[in-house]
Amino acid sequence: MHSRFVKESLVVIVLAMAFAACQKPAPVQIPNLATYRDGLNMFSIDIPSDWQQSSEPGTLNLYNTQDAWNRFADPTSSSKPAVRIHVYAQSVGGETLQGVVEQFKTTLRQQQAEIDPDVQTMLAGQPATKIPYAVRINSKNTIYGFAILAVSDSNEYGYECQGFNKEFKRYTPVFDTVETTYRIIPRIVATQQLPDNLIPSSTVTTFSNNYFSISYPDNFKATPSGKNGDIETSVLIQGYFQDCNIEVDVLDAKKLPIDKVFAQNKGNYPNSKSEKITLDGLPAYVISYSPVRNIQRRVYFVVKNDKWIRVISTWNEASNNKYSANFPQTFQTAVASLKLK
Repeated sequence: MHSRFVKESLVVIVLAMAFAACQKPAPVQIPNLATYRDGLNMFSIDIPSDWQQSSEPGTLNLYNTQDAWNRFADPTSSSKPAVRIHVYAQSVGGETLQGVVEQFKTTLRQQQAEIDPDVQTMLAGQPATKIPYAVRINSKNTIYGFAILAVSDSNEYGYECQGFNKEFKRYTPVFDTVETTYRIIPRIVATQQLPDNLIPSSTVTTFSNNYFSISYPDNFKATPSGKNGDIETSVLIQGYFQDCNIEVDVLDAKKLPIDKVFAQNKGNYPNSKSEKITLDGLPAYVISYSPVRNIQRRVYFVVKNDKWIRVISTWNEASNNKYSANFPQTFQTAVASLKLK
């Protein structure tokens, strides 16, 4: 009797395990979305507001976590869940949709991807082709994905989603929801309806708190924030472009003079050039470097009243050149206006 009970119990356990194994991964909930407008004014799209972003004019990459960014950079680096959305627009001259699709497939074949049959669909109201595919990384990892491509007004518009293993299916509701918000900005509209804060105004206003004041273009927005890790308080100043901004952080100098603060932190900025300057009459340093292609950055260091004030100015060279925005000079003028308290 006891033996029979044990056998029946084992059968129940095995069946339960088999049922659990067959269950589909639970889909994730749709996160809060915020509208993103491309730096070249070619498209806009609503994106998960808490995802990691990497952008430059004409292209946007979104990752569900910082770890996801690392994993796509090195697919074997970890086993943490990772998905990615890639949105882009670029000029293709007289190329047809079929030609664009074939070019994309050629790239996939170079990655030894398995390509499923095309699906005819729509993207932002335009006829489009959806290309499902899978790229096997190793015995434990496969990247599943699809790309939806459209051609309009001599431009190619792309919406591509990828995910490792079961994460791809889990995030399908997010992929589908974000896709419905993709909007192509017609060329005539793109040139006529540029946002007011696209380039810095020549008129300035001032932000001030208990530690410093700084003047900046009055068509830009200053967004203060509270304590975050080692940062006691901070303000982000930016206009339309998210990759053209000034950030001022206040940190504890830990009773160190400016030379030692700089010496301890300059290693965080590889392949950079540094210079000793003055800010508000105090000895200071500035580091100049490019963290990624087309992005330029200056980081300023100054100490007063045992507070390390760090000013970071960042601008996208492509945006700056396309709109003659003169971000470098505008941001340098803003930094020169810094008054420490």
